[in-house]
Amino acid sequence: MPSRYKGSLPDDVLKEAAEGGDKPAKPKKPPSDRPAGAAIPKESKQRRLFKKKRAGVVLTREQVKEIKAGRKKLRRDMKARGIKDKREFEAVASSLGLYFDKRNKGFLAWLFGHWLGALIAALAVLLLIILIFAAVTRLRGYYTVNLSDGLFRNGFVLSETEDFANPAIELFAEPAENVPCISIKHIEPGVDHIDGQHNEDYFAYTYYIKNAGEDTVGFTWELELNSESKDLSTAAWLALFVDGELKIYAEKSADGGAEALPPYSMTGKGYKDLPLAALGTQQFEIVGQSGGMTYYRVVPYEFESEKILTSGKFENVKPEEVHKYTVVLWLEGDDAEADNSKIGGHLGVQMNFRLMLEDGSKEKTFFEKFREFFGF
Repeated sequence: MPSRYKGSLPDDVLKEAAEGGDKPAKPKKPPSDRPAGAAIPKESKQRRLFKKKRAGVVLTREQVKEIKAGRKKLRRDMKARGIKDKREFEAVASSLGLYFDKRNKGFLAWLFGHWLGALIAALAVLLLIILIFAAVTRLRGYYTVNLSDGLFRNGFVLSETEDFANPAIELFAEPAENVPCISIKHIEPGVDHIDGQHNEDYFAYTYYIKNAGEDTVGFTWELELNSESKDLSTAAWLALFVDGELKIYAEKSADGGAEALPPYSMTGKGYKDLPLAALGTQQFEIVGQSGGMTYYRVVPYEFESEKILTSGKFENVKPEEVHKYTVVLWLEGDDAEADNSKIGGHLGVQMNFRLMLEDGSKEKTFFEKFREFFGF
Protein backbone atom coordinates (compact mmCIF):
# COMPACT_ATOMS: atom_id res chain seq x y z
CA MET A 1 0.00 0.00 0.00
CA PRO A 2 1.62 3.28 -1.06
CA SER A 3 2.17 5.82 1.67
CA ARG A 4 0.23 9.10 1.54
CA TYR A 5 3.38 10.82 2.84
CA LYS A 6 5.63 9.80 -0.09
CA GLY A 7 7.86 12.64 -1.13
CA SER A 8 7.48 14.41 2.16
CA LEU A 9 9.22 12.10 4.65
CA PRO A 10 12.74 10.67 4.82
CA ASP A 11 13.29 7.40 3.01
CA ASP A 12 14.04 5.53 6.23
CA VAL A 13 10.75 6.70 7.72
CA LEU A 14 8.79 5.70 4.61
CA LYS A 15 10.49 2.33 4.55
CA GLU A 16 9.55 1.54 8.13
CA ALA A 17 6.00 2.89 7.66
CA ALA A 18 5.46 0.74 4.56
CA GLU A 19 6.64 -2.53 6.10
CA GLY A 20 3.90 -5.13 6.40
CA GLY A 21 1.95 -4.08 3.29
CA ASP A 22 -1.78 -4.30 3.88
CA LYS A 23 -1.30 -6.25 7.11
CA PRO A 24 -2.33 -4.52 10.31
CA ALA A 25 0.52 -2.52 11.73
CA LYS A 26 2.10 -4.11 14.76
CA PRO A 27 3.89 -2.09 17.38
CA LYS A 28 7.64 -2.31 17.04
CA LYS A 29 9.38 -3.06 20.29
CA PRO A 30 12.51 -1.09 21.00
CA PRO A 31 15.66 -3.21 21.00
CA SER A 32 16.49 -4.96 24.23
CA ASP A 33 19.48 -7.00 25.38
CA ARG A 34 17.30 -9.12 27.72
CA PRO A 35 16.68 -12.77 26.77
CA ALA A 36 13.12 -13.61 25.71
CA GLY A 37 10.87 -14.20 28.69
CA ALA A 38 13.34 -12.67 31.16
CA ALA A 39 11.82 -10.69 34.01
CA ILE A 40 12.08 -6.91 33.90
CA PRO A 41 14.76 -5.77 36.33
CA LYS A 42 13.29 -3.98 39.31
CA GLU A 43 15.24 -0.82 38.64
CA SER A 44 13.80 -0.69 35.08
CA LYS A 45 10.13 -0.67 36.12
CA GLN A 46 8.16 2.52 35.95
CA ARG A 47 7.61 4.14 39.32
CA ARG A 48 4.76 6.41 38.25
CA LEU A 49 1.24 5.82 39.53
CA PHE A 50 -0.28 5.68 36.03
CA LYS A 51 2.13 3.42 34.12
CA LYS A 52 2.56 3.94 30.38
CA LYS A 53 1.55 1.02 28.17
CA ARG A 54 1.77 0.09 24.49
CA ALA A 55 -0.61 -2.49 23.04
CA GLY A 56 -1.69 -3.26 26.58
CA VAL A 57 1.84 -4.11 27.77
CA VAL A 58 3.47 -2.11 30.57
CA LEU A 59 6.71 -0.63 29.29
CA THR A 60 10.04 -0.31 31.06
CA ARG A 61 11.54 3.06 31.84
CA GLU A 62 14.10 2.53 29.05
CA GLN A 63 11.34 1.79 26.55
CA VAL A 64 9.43 4.89 27.58
CA LYS A 65 12.56 7.00 27.09
CA GLU A 66 13.24 5.46 23.66
CA ILE A 67 9.68 6.06 22.45
CA LYS A 68 9.72 9.65 23.67
CA ALA A 69 13.06 10.28 21.95
CA GLY A 70 11.77 8.68 18.72
CA ARG A 71 8.58 10.75 18.78
CA LYS A 72 10.60 13.90 19.32
CA LYS A 73 12.89 13.16 16.35
CA LEU A 74 9.93 12.22 14.09
CA ARG A 75 8.06 15.39 15.01
CA ARG A 76 11.14 17.46 14.21
CA ASP A 77 11.66 15.77 10.84
CA MET A 78 8.00 16.15 9.84
CA LYS A 79 7.89 19.81 10.80
CA ALA A 80 11.04 20.41 8.73
CA ARG A 81 9.10 19.14 5.70
CA GLY A 82 6.03 21.25 6.48
CA ILE A 83 3.87 18.50 7.99
CA LYS A 84 2.42 19.94 11.21
CA ASP A 85 -0.96 18.24 11.46
CA LYS A 86 -1.17 16.29 14.74
CA ARG A 87 -3.33 13.54 13.27
CA GLU A 88 -0.78 12.90 10.49
CA PHE A 89 2.01 12.80 13.05
CA GLU A 90 0.14 10.28 15.25
CA ALA A 91 -0.64 8.09 12.22
CA VAL A 92 3.05 7.80 11.26
CA ALA A 93 4.21 7.47 14.88
CA SER A 94 1.70 4.65 15.44
CA SER A 95 2.91 2.78 12.34
CA LEU A 96 6.46 3.00 13.72
CA GLY A 97 5.50 1.82 17.19
CA LEU A 98 6.23 5.23 18.65
CA TYR A 99 3.06 5.56 20.69
CA PHE A 100 1.53 4.95 24.13
CA ASP A 101 -1.89 3.50 24.83
CA LYS A 102 -4.44 6.18 25.56
CA ARG A 103 -6.10 6.13 28.99
CA ASN A 104 -9.65 6.60 27.79
CA LYS A 105 -11.14 6.69 31.28
CA GLY A 106 -8.16 8.33 32.93
CA PHE A 107 -8.36 8.55 36.67
CA LEU A 108 -11.66 6.69 36.93
CA ALA A 109 -10.21 3.66 35.15
CA TRP A 110 -7.35 3.53 37.63
CA LEU A 111 -9.68 4.29 40.53
CA PHE A 112 -11.77 1.19 39.93
CA GLY A 113 -9.05 -1.01 38.42
CA HIS A 114 -6.29 -0.68 41.01
CA TRP A 115 -6.60 -2.03 44.56
CA LEU A 116 -5.44 1.27 46.04
CA GLY A 117 -7.88 3.18 43.85
CA ALA A 118 -10.68 0.81 44.85
CA LEU A 119 -9.87 1.39 48.52
CA ILE A 120 -9.86 5.17 48.06
CA ALA A 121 -13.17 4.96 46.19
CA ALA A 122 -14.74 2.86 48.95
CA LEU A 123 -13.57 5.27 51.65
CA ALA A 124 -14.85 8.23 49.63
CA VAL A 125 -18.27 6.58 49.27
CA LEU A 126 -18.37 5.83 53.00
CA LEU A 127 -17.44 9.42 53.83
CA LEU A 128 -20.12 10.68 51.46
CA ILE A 129 -22.73 8.47 53.14
CA ILE A 130 -21.70 9.77 56.57
CA LEU A 131 -21.89 13.39 55.40
CA ILE A 132 -25.29 12.85 53.81
CA PHE A 133 -26.57 11.18 56.98
CA ALA A 134 -25.21 14.03 59.08
CA ALA A 135 -26.88 16.58 56.81
CA VAL A 136 -30.21 14.75 56.96
CA THR A 137 -29.87 14.49 60.72
CA ARG A 138 -29.39 18.23 61.04
CA LEU A 139 -32.24 18.97 58.66
CA ARG A 140 -34.67 16.78 60.58
CA GLY A 141 -34.05 18.74 63.75
CA TYR A 142 -32.22 16.25 65.98
CA TYR A 143 -30.71 17.35 69.28
CA THR A 144 -27.11 16.43 70.04
CA VAL A 145 -24.78 16.98 72.99
CA ASN A 146 -21.03 17.02 72.24
CA LEU A 147 -17.81 16.94 74.25
CA SER A 148 -14.69 18.63 72.87
CA ASP A 149 -11.42 16.75 72.49
CA GLY A 150 -9.96 18.62 75.45
CA LEU A 151 -12.76 17.57 77.81
CA PHE A 152 -12.55 14.01 76.51
CA ARG A 153 -8.82 13.91 77.24
CA ASN A 154 -9.51 15.20 80.74
CA GLY A 155 -11.93 12.38 81.42
CA PHE A 156 -15.32 14.12 81.11
CA VAL A 157 -18.31 11.97 80.21
CA LEU A 158 -22.01 12.47 79.47
CA SER A 159 -25.03 10.46 80.55
CA GLU A 160 -28.83 10.49 80.39
CA THR A 161 -28.99 9.17 83.95
CA GLU A 162 -27.46 10.47 87.16
CA ASP A 163 -25.75 7.15 87.94
CA PHE A 164 -23.78 7.28 84.67
CA ALA A 165 -24.61 3.64 83.99
CA ASN A 166 -24.00 4.26 80.26
CA PRO A 167 -21.36 7.01 79.98
CA ALA A 168 -20.80 8.54 76.54
CA ILE A 169 -18.93 11.35 74.81
CA GLU A 170 -21.96 12.27 72.68
CA LEU A 171 -25.71 12.14 73.28
CA PHE A 172 -28.37 12.00 70.64
CA ALA A 173 -32.11 12.75 70.99
CA GLU A 174 -34.93 12.18 68.53
CA PRO A 175 -36.89 15.24 67.38
CA ALA A 176 -40.34 16.07 68.69
CA GLU A 177 -42.44 15.76 65.54
CA ASN A 178 -45.82 17.23 64.60
CA VAL A 179 -45.99 19.26 67.80
CA PRO A 180 -48.76 21.84 68.17
CA CYS A 181 -48.42 25.38 69.43
CA ILE A 182 -48.85 25.36 73.20
CA SER A 183 -48.51 27.88 76.01
CA ILE A 184 -45.86 28.25 78.67
CA LYS A 185 -48.58 27.50 81.19
CA HIS A 186 -48.51 23.88 79.94
CA ILE A 187 -44.90 23.38 81.08
CA GLU A 188 -44.87 21.78 84.54
CA PRO A 189 -42.24 22.75 87.16
CA GLY A 190 -41.21 19.08 87.52
CA VAL A 191 -40.19 18.80 83.86
CA ASP A 192 -36.52 18.59 84.88
CA HIS A 193 -37.14 15.65 87.23
CA ILE A 194 -37.35 13.13 84.39
CA ASP A 195 -34.08 11.75 83.01
CA GLY A 196 -33.44 11.39 79.31
CA GLN A 197 -35.88 12.39 76.60
CA HIS A 198 -39.51 12.95 77.56
CA ASN A 199 -41.35 14.64 74.71
CA GLU A 200 -45.03 15.51 74.94
CA ASP A 201 -46.36 18.48 72.98
CA TYR A 202 -42.84 19.89 73.19
CA PHE A 203 -39.22 18.73 73.22
CA ALA A 204 -37.66 17.94 76.61
CA TYR A 205 -34.30 16.32 77.35
CA THR A 206 -32.41 15.87 80.62
CA TYR A 207 -28.75 14.83 80.78
CA TYR A 208 -25.64 15.08 82.94
CA ILE A 209 -21.95 15.88 82.55
CA LYS A 210 -19.31 14.53 84.93
CA ASN A 211 -15.62 15.08 85.52
CA ALA A 212 -14.48 11.46 85.65
CA GLY A 213 -10.83 12.50 85.36
CA GLU A 214 -8.22 13.34 87.98
CA ASP A 215 -7.72 17.09 87.37
CA THR A 216 -9.74 20.12 88.40
CA VAL A 217 -10.59 22.05 85.25
CA GLY A 218 -13.32 24.34 83.95
CA PHE A 219 -15.62 24.03 80.97
CA THR A 220 -17.87 26.24 78.89
CA TRP A 221 -21.15 25.33 77.26
CA GLU A 222 -23.26 26.85 74.51
CA LEU A 223 -26.61 25.95 73.08
CA GLU A 224 -26.30 26.31 69.32
CA LEU A 225 -28.96 26.52 66.62
CA ASN A 226 -27.38 24.48 63.81
CA SER A 227 -30.27 24.22 61.35
CA GLU A 228 -33.64 25.83 60.79
CA SER A 229 -36.41 26.23 58.27
CA LYS A 230 -39.31 28.65 57.96
CA ASP A 231 -37.74 30.95 60.54
CA LEU A 232 -39.10 28.72 63.28
CA SER A 233 -36.83 30.12 65.99
CA THR A 234 -38.89 33.32 66.07
CA ALA A 235 -41.79 31.33 67.51
CA ALA A 236 -39.77 28.84 69.60
CA TRP A 237 -39.21 29.38 73.31
CA LEU A 238 -36.56 27.75 75.49
CA ALA A 239 -36.67 26.78 79.15
CA LEU A 240 -33.20 25.76 80.37
CA PHE A 241 -32.61 24.17 83.76
CA VAL A 242 -28.97 24.11 84.92
CA ASP A 243 -28.65 22.24 88.21
CA GLY A 244 -32.31 22.98 88.85
CA GLU A 245 -32.09 26.72 88.17
CA LEU A 246 -34.53 27.83 85.47
CA LYS A 247 -34.03 30.52 82.85
CA ILE A 248 -36.36 31.22 79.94
CA TYR A 249 -35.24 32.47 76.52
CA ALA A 250 -36.92 33.65 73.32
CA GLU A 251 -36.20 35.59 70.15
CA LYS A 252 -36.71 39.33 70.49
CA SER A 253 -40.08 40.64 69.35
CA ALA A 254 -40.79 41.45 65.72
CA ASP A 255 -40.52 45.20 66.40
CA GLY A 256 -37.06 44.73 67.92
CA GLY A 257 -38.17 45.39 71.48
CA ALA A 258 -38.15 43.13 74.51
CA GLU A 259 -40.32 40.05 74.24
CA ALA A 260 -42.96 39.55 76.93
CA LEU A 261 -46.17 37.55 77.36
CA PRO A 262 -48.66 39.03 77.67
CA PRO A 263 -47.15 42.05 75.87
CA TYR A 264 -46.61 45.21 77.92
CA SER A 265 -49.23 46.86 75.74
CA MET A 266 -51.83 44.61 77.39
CA THR A 267 -51.97 46.22 80.82
CA GLY A 268 -53.64 44.44 83.68
CA LYS A 269 -53.57 41.01 82.01
CA GLY A 270 -51.43 38.00 82.78
CA TYR A 271 -51.25 34.22 83.13
CA LYS A 272 -53.35 32.93 86.01
CA ASP A 273 -51.42 30.88 88.58
CA LEU A 274 -48.63 29.99 86.15
CA PRO A 275 -47.17 26.55 87.17
CA LEU A 276 -43.52 27.47 86.45
CA ALA A 277 -43.88 30.59 88.62
CA ALA A 278 -43.71 28.25 91.61
CA LEU A 279 -39.96 28.05 90.98
CA GLY A 280 -39.68 31.73 91.98
CA THR A 281 -37.68 33.06 89.04
CA GLN A 282 -37.59 36.83 88.60
CA GLN A 283 -38.64 36.37 84.99
CA PHE A 284 -42.24 36.02 86.16
CA GLU A 285 -43.59 39.48 86.94
CA ILE A 286 -46.74 39.78 89.02
CA VAL A 287 -49.30 41.76 87.04
CA GLY A 288 -51.99 41.70 89.70
CA GLN A 289 -54.00 39.60 92.14
CA SER A 290 -57.72 39.05 92.23
CA GLY A 291 -60.01 36.59 93.97
CA GLY A 292 -57.09 34.74 95.49
CA MET A 293 -55.48 34.37 92.05
CA THR A 294 -52.10 35.76 91.01
CA TYR A 295 -51.55 36.90 87.42
CA TYR A 296 -48.08 36.81 85.86
CA ARG A 297 -46.24 38.22 82.86
CA VAL A 298 -43.32 36.19 81.47
CA VAL A 299 -40.24 38.20 80.45
CA PRO A 300 -37.69 35.91 78.73
CA TYR A 301 -34.03 36.61 78.13
CA GLU A 302 -33.18 37.19 74.48
CA PHE A 303 -31.26 34.61 72.47
CA GLU A 304 -27.60 35.63 72.37
CA SER A 305 -27.33 35.67 68.58
CA GLU A 306 -28.71 34.12 65.42
CA LYS A 307 -26.66 30.97 66.08
CA ILE A 308 -26.18 30.83 69.86
CA LEU A 309 -29.32 30.62 71.97
CA THR A 310 -27.47 30.89 75.29
CA SER A 311 -24.17 29.90 76.92
CA GLY A 312 -22.41 29.62 80.25
CA LYS A 313 -19.47 28.11 82.09
CA PHE A 314 -18.32 26.29 85.20
CA GLU A 315 -14.88 26.98 86.65
CA ASN A 316 -12.81 24.64 88.81
CA VAL A 317 -14.86 21.51 88.24
CA LYS A 318 -13.45 18.90 90.62
CA PRO A 319 -13.07 15.16 89.96
CA GLU A 320 -16.43 13.32 90.27
CA GLU A 321 -18.33 16.64 90.13
CA VAL A 322 -21.61 16.41 88.20
CA HIS A 323 -23.81 19.06 86.58
CA LYS A 324 -27.35 18.54 85.33
CA TYR A 325 -29.08 20.10 82.30
CA THR A 326 -32.67 20.01 81.11
CA VAL A 327 -33.58 21.63 77.79
CA VAL A 328 -37.23 22.30 76.97
CA LEU A 329 -38.23 23.72 73.56
CA TRP A 330 -41.79 24.51 72.50
CA LEU A 331 -43.74 26.58 70.00
CA GLU A 332 -45.29 29.39 72.03
CA GLY A 333 -48.85 29.78 70.76
CA ASP A 334 -49.27 33.17 72.45
CA ASP A 335 -46.26 34.56 70.56
CA ALA A 336 -47.35 36.76 67.66
CA GLU A 337 -44.72 35.07 65.44
CA ALA A 338 -46.38 31.65 65.82
CA ASP A 339 -48.60 31.76 62.73
CA ASN A 340 -49.45 29.37 59.91
CA SER A 341 -46.26 30.25 58.04
CA LYS A 342 -44.33 28.10 60.54
CA ILE A 343 -46.20 24.89 59.68
CA GLY A 344 -43.74 22.24 58.48
CA GLY A 345 -40.67 24.06 59.85
CA HIS A 346 -37.92 22.47 61.93
CA LEU A 347 -35.14 23.33 64.38
CA GLY A 348 -31.84 21.53 64.85
CA VAL A 349 -30.11 22.30 68.16
CA GLN A 350 -26.95 21.07 69.85
CA MET A 351 -25.12 21.76 73.10
CA ASN A 352 -21.35 21.98 72.90
CA PHE A 353 -19.17 21.47 75.98
CA ARG A 354 -15.60 22.75 75.69
CA LEU A 355 -12.56 22.79 77.93
CA MET A 356 -11.83 26.13 79.58
CA LEU A 357 -8.21 27.11 78.95
CA GLU A 358 -5.88 28.55 81.59
CA ASP A 359 -6.44 32.12 80.37
CA GLY A 360 -10.20 31.70 80.79
CA SER A 361 -10.95 31.36 77.07
CA LYS A 362 -12.76 28.37 75.62
CA GLU A 363 -11.15 25.61 73.60
CA LYS A 364 -11.43 26.11 69.85
CA THR A 365 -13.01 23.50 67.64
CA PHE A 366 -11.22 21.96 64.66
CA PHE A 367 -13.28 24.06 62.24
CA GLU A 368 -12.53 27.26 64.16
CA LYS A 369 -8.80 26.49 64.04
CA PHE A 370 -9.09 25.69 60.32
CA ARG A 371 -10.85 29.00 59.55
CA GLU A 372 -8.38 30.93 61.68
CA PHE A 373 -5.36 29.30 59.99
CA PHE A 374 -6.63 30.02 56.48
CA GLY A 375 -8.06 33.43 57.35
CA PHE A 376 -11.70 32.59 56.65
